[in-house]
Amino acid sequence: MLRTFQRIMLASLLSAMLIGMVGHTPVRADDKPKGEITIWAWQPVLDGMKNSNLFDAFSKEYPDIKVTTVMYGTGDVYQNLQIAQTAGTGAPDVALIEDSHIGKFVDLGGLVDMTDLVKEYKDQIAAYKFEQITKDDKVYGMPWDVGPVVTYYRRDVLEKAGLSTDPDDVSKMVATWDDYLKMCQTIWDKTKLSCFEQSKANNDARLYEMMLWQQGLGYTNDKGELTVDSPENIATLEELGKFWTAGVTADQKPWTDGWYADFSSTDKPVATHVEAAWMGGNYKGWIAPKTEGLWGVALMPAMKADQVRSANDGGSTFVIPDQSQNKDAAWAFIKFMVGNADNSVKLYQASDIFPGLSKSYDDEVFSKKDKFFKDEVIGKVYVDVAKEIPSATVYGTYYQEINGFVATAIQKFATGDASAEDALKEAADSIRNQTGLK
Repeated sequence: MLRTFQRIMLASLLSAMLIGMVGHTPVRADDKPKGEITIWAWQPVLDGMKNSNLFDAFSKEYPDIKVTTVMYGTGDVYQNLQIAQTAGTGAPDVALIEDSHIGKFVDLGGLVDMTDLVKEYKDQIAAYKFEQITKDDKVYGMPWDVGPVVTYYRRDVLEKAGLSTDPDDVSKMVATWDDYLKMCQTIWDKTKLSCFEQSKANNDARLYEMMLWQQGLGYTNDKGELTVDSPENIATLEELGKFWTAGVTADQKPWTDGWYADFSSTDKPVATHVEAAWMGGNYKGWIAPKTEGLWGVALMPAMKADQVRSANDGGSTFVIPDQSQNKDAAWAFIKFMVGNADNSVKLYQASDIFPGLSKSYDDEVFSKKDKFFKDEVIGKVYVDVAKEIPSATVYGTYYQEINGFVATAIQKFATGDASAEDALKEAADSIRNQTGLK
């Protein structure tokens, strides 16, 4: 009897030692989620998962989960998901939603409360990513990518203007928006080339929103009150207006053939472009692939000297609709794809979509030279900027409505039909009437 007891104790001790060695109780295959899940996302994301072999790796890790993907455009995701939530049927198990749209779906309801699931990532992802998916202290998504904003510049144009093309020197030349304007004026005087694209009659408010974001501003305050017509917002638009007054901008409508041509040209390109990290992948992949070696990356301008030179544009979040019949498998998929640092890096390498998971920034990929950018280590620039992105209130429940009115206000100001103050005041009144915001 004693020997039996000793054998049992020895076995228990060995088991405990083994568990301690690996740090947790081993998961049996039987304990892993099973069944089928459907994923809704857009092409660059699904292509990135495929090209990085992450779908295959997921299948090996979870052999009993069958994944079906539906490739939608972003607008189709939102339209179909809203229809499904309203109808109570037809939603996927996992959907990817841009941060600019996530507030609407959090407010609409019908998403799984993921507060406990994402708790371990709270100190690994920028705070603002969680702020925009939190309602009544509950978190309704898993943040994925961020859009650290930088200044892309054409080395050939700066050379033609007699300016340095060294990234540190360019960062100093665009230290503030006023400094940036001086550089743009030099470029125009020496080359007669526009400094950057900024349409007047077709403005989408994107650059204006980045300028707000770097100041920790937006369209509402922390009480949810509208700030579209605040003195700070008005001053920001007036700062942007200086570039129109100086006549140093190009006037192509964003995301059109003419706009693309101004980036891809080797004859008459625009000199710079303030935009997020994902734009670099667009240059390489399809907008300007023949301009390899002509680009550089510098910091974005600050509103005033020594202020923040970081902002966000874009980003997205994975959600699990309440209608999902396999929530455990849905979470396993999300965690595997974007909650794992190694996999986040693989997805970044395959798609140029910059991860929000800070643990991934230690990977050597962010220290490698990029041939397209003349061997500049752009990954380090993105990482440094991503770490400094402030919280802001640009995105929210009514972002689409607000953005529409503000874009119209900017167009009126840019074309000389109204002052910045009057245009934003008119927009704010319309927004309050339509949304009920104070």
